[in-house]
Amino acid sequence: MPRSDRRALIAFFLTTFVLSWGVWGTALAQQLGMLDWRLPGDPLSYLAITVAAVSVSIWVGGKRELRALLRRITIWRAHPKWYLVALLAPAVPALGAIAVHGAAGGVHDPGALVPLTAVAPLLATQILLHLLTEELGWRGFALPRLRARFGPLAASLVLGPIWAAWHIPLFLLSGSRQSYPFVGFVLLAVSITVIMTWIFDRTRGSVLIAALFHAAMNTWWAATNVLWGDEALFWVFVALTLATAAGVLMLERRTARRTDSAEPIAAVAR
Repeated sequence: MPRSDRRALIAFFLTTFVLSWGVWGTALAQQLGMLDWRLPGDPLSYLAITVAAVSVSIWVGGKRELRALLRRITIWRAHPKWYLVALLAPAVPALGAIAVHGAAGGVHDPGALVPLTAVAPLLATQILLHLLTEELGWRGFALPRLRARFGPLAASLVLGPIWAAWHIPLFLLSGSRQSYPFVGFVLLAVSITVIMTWIFDRTRGSVLIAALFHAAMNTWWAATNVLWGDEALFWVFVALTLATAAGVLMLERRTARRTDSAEPIAAVAR
């Protein structure tokens, strides 16, 4: 990895964690009685990623690097099937886990968290949120640099745990949605990163489609209540998500053997 990219990644991750954890830290301090106020985690903790990606891009490459970052938001030309994959792929392990859980005698209320009437507005707001915050940073800034050095799989195995670790303060806040086992969440984050890297590669590095996947994932999770039901259901879901990522890796390996083509995002990643 070029030294400039190494410095850029370190600066990006450090800035992201310091700013986001600083915001969440005020909530933790209030929870512990150390403060009588808190900064709003939504949207400040997410905008911290935007600030990190934009500021570090300018630091390492000025306007040229900033334009390259922002250009990834507007990459929309991709086969329609990838839009369908981004929208529907997150549903497969969620619905599969509910089916397996039910077949084993488990009881689950999929609509307990989000009513059907709220699904479309939730998806729309999630797309905008992740396009301009998380995915601009994780997939728009970090993934191309990690991928250029390590390749798609190793880059995913590096980025996934970092993405999971970014959420740690939420597991410490009372009333947070992050109420499920952290180890399971790390496994989910790594598996999802593998899947998203595959989609990112196949769509020429589109942050837009990555944001669509992230938004659809969160919406399916909320609409099916798969993370917040019975703990046995949660672990079935984790296992099926891992299986989905493994299937993606097998498909990718088979495609690479058959085509022996150049890396698909080489032209847009840098």
